[in-house]
Amino acid sequence: MTFSTNQKLDLDTSKIHFLAMFIIWMTMLISSVASTGQNCSSSKTCTCTPYAGKWFANCENLGLIIAPDFNIDIIGINLAKNKFTQVPQNLPRTLSYLDLSYNNLNRLDAISLRRYTFLRNFSISHNNLREIPVGTFLENLRMEYLDISNNIILTLEVIYNLTRDLQNSNIKYLNAEKLHCTYGVSHIIKVYHVVNLKHTSLEEFNLASNRIQTLETGVLTSLPKSLRVLNLADNMLSFGFYLMEFAVMRNLEVLNISLQNFSHQIRMSVDFFKNCNDTRSPPRVHVAGVNQNAIENYQSYKDTSYTYEMISVSQEFYSNFRWSQGTFDNFTLFIPPNLTSLFWHDCLYKLYIPKLPVDANNKMSKILMQRNIIYNLIGPVTGMKHVQYFDLSGNFCGYISKEFLRYFTGLKYLNLSNNALGPSFENDEFGEILAHQRKLLSLDLSLNRIGRLPRKVLKHNHRIKNLNISYNSLGSFNVWIEHMRRLSVLDLSHNQLSGLGPSTRKALNLISISKEIQVNILGNQLKCTCENLEFLNWIHKSTNLKFVEFENYTCAFGNSSSFSLKSLDIILSSLEKRCSSYTLIIVSMTSLIIVAMTLTVSRIVYRYRWKLRYMYYVAKQNYRGNTIVSNDASNKHSMYRFDAFVSYAESDRTEVINLVKSLEEAFDLKLCIHHRDFIPGTDIADNITNAIHSSRRTVCIMTSHFLNSYWCMFELKMAQMEAIYSRNGKNILILVVLEKSSMQKFPLHLMDLIESQSFLEYPQGEEEVIAFQSKLGKSLKAYE
Repeated sequence: MTFSTNQKLDLDTSKIHFLAMFIIWMTMLISSVASTGQNCSSSKTCTCTPYAGKWFANCENLGLIIAPDFNIDIIGINLAKNKFTQVPQNLPRTLSYLDLSYNNLNRLDAISLRRYTFLRNFSISHNNLREIPVGTFLENLRMEYLDISNNIILTLEVIYNLTRDLQNSNIKYLNAEKLHCTYGVSHIIKVYHVVNLKHTSLEEFNLASNRIQTLETGVLTSLPKSLRVLNLADNMLSFGFYLMEFAVMRNLEVLNISLQNFSHQIRMSVDFFKNCNDTRSPPRVHVAGVNQNAIENYQSYKDTSYTYEMISVSQEFYSNFRWSQGTFDNFTLFIPPNLTSLFWHDCLYKLYIPKLPVDANNKMSKILMQRNIIYNLIGPVTGMKHVQYFDLSGNFCGYISKEFLRYFTGLKYLNLSNNALGPSFENDEFGEILAHQRKLLSLDLSLNRIGRLPRKVLKHNHRIKNLNISYNSLGSFNVWIEHMRRLSVLDLSHNQLSGLGPSTRKALNLISISKEIQVNILGNQLKCTCENLEFLNWIHKSTNLKFVEFENYTCAFGNSSSFSLKSLDIILSSLEKRCSSYTLIIVSMTSLIIVAMTLTVSRIVYRYRWKLRYMYYVAKQNYRGNTIVSNDASNKHSMYRFDAFVSYAESDRTEVINLVKSLEEAFDLKLCIHHRDFIPGTDIADNITNAIHSSRRTVCIMTSHFLNSYWCMFELKMAQMEAIYSRNGKNILILVVLEKSSMQKFPLHLMDLIESQSFLEYPQGEEEVIAFQSKLGKSLKAYE
């Protein structure tokens, strides 16, 4: 099927293809307005419709070869889809609108339209025209809308003939679409083709589907300043210096350069054998009946006009384009200051968008760049603060930088669907990609292979109304949306969600308090399990949430069987019974495990409590550097500051002090006692551990007071731990029994200590005391 640009281009302008503005409108009107019964022509098959005191006649698709006669008050006639081979000459002279499209016209000449000097709207599209010579439209100075499109043998050379004739007319709209064969050779638009339009009031110019490869420098400057819409779609435009000339088109509002290098469907029976006229030379200017002085010396005119125009082009162009001397590294790209819409979609260019410093003096508001091959979006692209609609869908894009959209601060509608931007958004932990789109209303991230989205990826976009993340691979959705108070549509369909988490449900409940929100989770892997019971209950109870296509939702049970959520009441009833028993079992087992683990840990801690305490205090001393080491280098055991640490109860202080003085004086011992040698300001436990750790021996004066003292028992246990874990099991503990009665009060867990450790009984007689002190002093003096 032959490609039709008129059907595929989505050019956003109120006047595009306005050539049939009244004719098509009236054709539709005829079908809805009752006929008055009055005939306006000699043919009863033509339909007449009144308009502003005049009449429109519709004679479309009647198989006419000869035109019927019409009343003099006819203002417009539709003769499309008939069999005319030439322009009828019996139509009213005051005719303003004439449609001869889809007929068999093969040639026009100066006589064809000389009769119709009031003609304003004329269409001869889809005929078999081979030539339109200079002078054909010379008399039609009132012409505003002219459509010669889809006459593929005319070629672009006919543009000169038309523009030469129309240079003094009221032309507003000129449709020269598809004047070449679809599969013909490519062409260049030259200055002489369009230079005659420079001083017209042309507003819309359609050159689509003409296999144009480039524009000669000066073409865009030669177009009239009044031009608002330029359609160059469905051509073969290549990169060239002419691109910089767009800046001089001050009033251009819409530019369509879509469908470049587009692949057209081949019709073998038509296109393969078509006789194209692609090699036509510039026309010879000779038309019978036309003043030859007005059209002679064509080639001479073209050359001189071209030279003159190029001089003016150079001056105007270079005044609007600047770059640093000798390099393009620092330049500003200028675009038409009034350009609002740029259509650049469905092209087969393979490229990436680098840093583009665009001049901020523009009104660009709509950019359509979908279905190209733009694999990287690097940017930033400056000067885009007025852009509100940006479509980059279907571009095979695998990367978007965090700076690309930095200057699109006015963006309201952003479509990034059908790309491969998953990695870029998955790594955007702080929402930097869309950080500057504070006015964004609609965001489409569907079909982007997104596996997860960070919670803060949209934290700056609080105005979003429509959020589409469908057709991705999301296993969960925990994006922060609570700040999106205007949200009305959330599309999460066709992902891998088993449900929505508590934070998302809470946010949706909060937003839906004052309005209805459409939520779409169709095509996900929803689960009917106990873990998902809260989610299913939430769906059931939500009032202001409308679940799109809810009748098609299904959920899977543990045995992989699926059920429709249309029976959600039954599903919830079944799940609640099943989950209640499971809950009791889970709670019981969990409690039992906690109790068992608590008892086990408690027993372990209790059994090794002294070891743990000892290790804690030793580690604490090592960390703080509190261990005191002797500085006596002459002592081979200089690692110990004291010969012994004497542990005693405060009630036995007098006896112990006397014993310590005697031992220190008689045997030159250095003993540690708490009231004299502990470091002031240090914890008691730290002092005790440090004293034991700094002494070769520990002497415990065993009395009933000792056994009743918490700190004395602490010192005894710490001395035991020191012997086991720091002295490799050596005997460093000496027990001195000061009261024989205290032996009977020894707790059972210390009896093994009495049996295994050395102990001395303190004697009563004076001689025995001297012998006891001598024995004790020698024991403490002896080195192991």
